[in-house]
Amino acid sequence: MRVLYFAQARLATGRSEEQLSTSQSLKAEGFEKLLTDKYPSLQPLLPACRLAKNGRFLQPDETLDPPDEVAILPPMSGG
Repeated sequence: MRVLYFAQARLATGRSEEQLSTSQSLKAEGFEKLLTDKYPSLQPLLPACRLAKNGRFLQPDETLDPPDEVAILPPMSGG
C-alpha cells in the first residue's frame, strides 16, 4: 500500500511517502492503528485528518486494500 503524507503528517513522520507492507485489507481504524504503531507522533494528528483512497475521500464503510494509494490529509488553512 502506497501512503502519501502531506503537511503536518509529513512533519510527524519525516516522510513524504512510503510503501507499507500489508497482505490484508483494512478498515480506516485498522489502517490508523498500523500508522500510529509505526509513528506515535501521528496519534494526536490523525483524528483531524482526512484519508483519501486512490484520489478520492475514503468513506466510513470502505476498505483499504494492499494495492491502494492512501493520502493522509491534515486540515489546511490558507489566506
